Amino acid sequence: MKRDLKKLSSERYDVIVVGAGIYGAAVAWDAALRGLKTAVIDRGDFGGATSANSLKTIHGGLRYLQQLDFARMRESIRERMILMHIAPHLVHPLPVLMPTYSYKLKSRPALFAAMLVNDIIGFDRNRLPDPQKRIPAGRTVSARKLREMIPGYDKYNLNGGALWFDCQCTNTERLLLAYIISAVERGADAANYVEATGLIREGGRVDGVQVRDLRSGERFAIRGQLVFNECGPWVDRILADITGAAPKQRFLHSTALNLVINRPLAAPYALGLSGPFRHRFADGSTHEGFRILFFSPWRGRTIIGTDHRPYQGDTDWFKPSEAAIGGFLADINRAYPAAAIRREEVSFFNGGFLPMTGLHPRTGEVQLLRHYRIHDHAAEDGVDGLISVIGVKYTTARDVAARTLDFAGKKTGKTLPASKTDTERLCGGDIDRFEDFIDRWSKEPPAGLNARVMRHLAVQYGSALPAVTRYGETGREWLEVLPGSDEVIRAQVLHAVREEMAQTLADVVLRRTDLGSAGDPGDPALRETAAIMARELQWPESRIGEEIDLVRVLYEPA
Repeated sequence: MKRDLKKLSSERYDVIVVGAGIYGAAVAWDAALRGLKTAVIDRGDFGGATSANSLKTIHGGLRYLQQLDFARMRESIRERMILMHIAPHLVHPLPVLMPTYSYKLKSRPALFAAMLVNDIIGFDRNRLPDPQKRIPAGRTVSARKLREMIPGYDKYNLNGGALWFDCQCTNTERLLLAYIISAVERGADAANYVEATGLIREGGRVDGVQVRDLRSGERFAIRGQLVFNECGPWVDRILADITGAAPKQRFLHSTALNLVINRPLAAPYALGLSGPFRHRFADGSTHEGFRILFFSPWRGRTIIGTDHRPYQGDTDWFKPSEAAIGGFLADINRAYPAAAIRREEVSFFNGGFLPMTGLHPRTGEVQLLRHYRIHDHAAEDGVDGLISVIGVKYTTARDVAARTLDFAGKKTGKTLPASKTDTERLCGGDIDRFEDFIDRWSKEPPAGLNARVMRHLAVQYGSALPAVTRYGETGREWLEVLPGSDEVIRAQVLHAVREEMAQTLADVVLRRTDLGSAGDPGDPALRETAAIMARELQWPESRIGEEIDLVRVLYEPA
């Protein structure tokens, strides 16, 4: 995958995707797979903004039972199964446990009934032939068993627990990258760090985008028949010049904060625990209630989320504050007192944006947008050739992409092939039985790789693994782990630069590898990684220090 800006400026495309978060990446993959000439750009790195903030959970939609939204449950269960099929190395079943109490909707019978309905709606959830991808039926457990499963947890009226299965994506950044790489393999052109600065207008329609390469400063145009605005929290920014008037706000911002804790709390179980929530209104009055917090085991650590707050500041400069982290951590400890999490155990924090509809008038809680939106600006603003998409859920991005392309086909009068992204596997996904795949590589690893490193590589790259291990043929040192890591090898850095368009140290540390996605990897690891990149990208010595400083800032709150 090469960054070819000359080609972007000289070709004419059927589809231009602006914004390479999970929704933009999925649209680019679907468009390329249907044979459309596709370009995809992002002003940062692929998946470097909102899509990087994730609990890593692939939801089957059990929570939609509260709204009796069976259609959405069905959609989520289907998408969960599809993701296990198209990215079997990255998406795996995850047991989820929620305590039950002796009252109403939180009682053991009520949760058992919910799980029964969930299993009925997901009657075909186990169609995949791989036994490792099986989603067992939900069940309840006794209070005594629950206390064994959640160390130290005990609340008034506790009478048991509900256990069901969802899925977890081991590395959401690599899943998103797999969409981009797969699109490029099918003929798409992709480039990161290319900012859309404006729309190209030809009469009453959009004919492309004006862009600026943020690495060189060069400005040029990318022309095409249809532009997809997939900019997430910045979706309104690109719309500012379509009518010459202030555009209607289509993305109402709320922040989403997740914390990474450097120890496991209840592994292998994810937990849904009720915790206190307090909101202070503008008039000084307060509301105190409860919300569900999610504790997810991940790489020997725990991800906890999510704290949602309204936001009206500059979206370019948002970063979680120390006060926000401390306040959320206090709420977490009230939900699970026995965990007694200290501030120094927070190894990383993720903050991003989600679209909301407003605040609950009685409780002050953020009301998130429930359904995705596809905006046709020919109908809404009288400007043809532009479609904006606002997504709400990582799990269903593939399905929304398919619906977006179907809509675009009808709009343009083109007869497009049906979407095949529900069956066509992503780069690295050519695996029929995951455990057999792991066993095969573990028994015959390339010389110098131990079982732990081998499993890590197999999970990250799947069937594309040989593209990384082959660097060992040019020198055994490429198969050695980086300082401070017991999993990430030097070859991954080289591969990220040569084949995955990594441009900055943060691209490698946070999104191409797992080196720093759970916390600061330490100065030796950063210096070694930067040195490899410097040799490949011909950085001056001063650039190495600058890149390291930029990464270090990411681990510091505002």
